[in-house]
Amino acid sequence: MDKYRKLYNENLLGTSDVSILKFYYASFKIQQNKGKVSNVGSFLDECIEIAADTGKYFKVLGYLPFINSKYGTEQERISKFIKLRRKDIETLFLKDEITDKEIEELLYGISQPSNGEPKANDYYLEKTKEKILKCYSVKGKKQLGDRIFGYLLKSELLQAHTPEERLNTWHQFTGKEIVPSDTKLHANPRLNRSNMDSLTLIEHLESILDFYKEIGLEKAVDFIRKDIDKLSAKN
Repeated sequence: MDKYRKLYNENLLGTSDVSILKFYYASFKIQQNKGKVSNVGSFLDECIEIAADTGKYFKVLGYLPFINSKYGTEQERISKFIKLRRKDIETLFLKDEITDKEIEELLYGISQPSNGEPKANDYYLEKTKEKILKCYSVKGKKQLGDRIFGYLLKSELLQAHTPEERLNTWHQFTGKEIVPSDTKLHANPRLNRSNMDSLTLIEHLESILDFYKEIGLEKAVDFIRKDIDKLSAKN
């Protein structure tokens, strides 16, 4: 019980994804030991609601001096993450002890084939092309396709450096009939269609992050995580 109380106190008001999940884990273990909660699913329902409400509250406070709205942004992200990876988090919370490494693997980890070897580039290219074409078939999703392509270039699976090269590579990759919604195709993918507010952009990048995590393209995941962290720090 003492170790959970210590973990709870150490991560109270933590602003990182890992810290917030550790706080919720410790909260569950404390309540479980006191007999106040037995069902981890019900507890996660409360976490999702609390994280979402806290995120909104701290975003409002973020307009005041000395209040860091990053806490609110992280809480909203955790709320969405719990919904996305609910079964995995339930399994994690039922363990008697957890490590930072386990949480980091759950949050940022890359699933590799069973033999431990990375997938071939052709696999990443095929899956990414399918995703981009799917984005372009849905109204309002074209800018996601642009950024997904941008992170593919940034991961150096395709070679293109100048705006002209990027546009030519786009047409070779997706087909001549598909015109990117932002023909500049910036070298920094998050700049594509950058007229949107930063919180909406973070949501878009999180969606792209989930895709690249799913197919296991580690380079892209690293780049997107860094871009999300930069944007979160400004809010």
